[in-house]
Amino acid sequence: MESGNKINILMVEDEMIIALATTMALKEFHYEIINAYNGEDAVKMAVKNVDINLILMDINLGNGMDGTEAAKQILLKRNIPIIFLTSHNEQEYVNKVKNITRYGYVMKNSDIFVLQSSIEMAYDLFNAISIEKNEQYSNFNKV
Repeated sequence: MESGNKINILMVEDEMIIALATTMALKEFHYEIINAYNGEDAVKMAVKNVDINLILMDINLGNGMDGTEAAKQILLKRNIPIIFLTSHNEQEYVNKVKNITRYGYVMKNSDIFVLQSSIEMAYDLFNAISIEKNEQYSNFNKV
């Protein structure tokens, strides 16, 4: 990640204490954090705010729309990298996100440096793919 690029992250987490702790930790890495506390708000915010560059999505968001459904709805309207967060390591939770375009899967109790590294990798991979697609499109139009 280049030092001049500011990454705006939408963090979707229904547990306020976890959201606050993660927000504070990620701000130490100079990320801008926008919080959503349920799936419905996450979809509205992600679609409306084009300055959001990446989404950290909790899979289990309590009552209402879960993180997998919110991610699907967001991806119908925006091409944006999503990293799933969960406190569950059971195969069932991993399988929930298999058919969704995702850029990572991080356990909530992982060290903050693991999350930060996952954010950098997802952001860099997303940008590399976007550049490659634009180059392919440009080459296609030259023919």
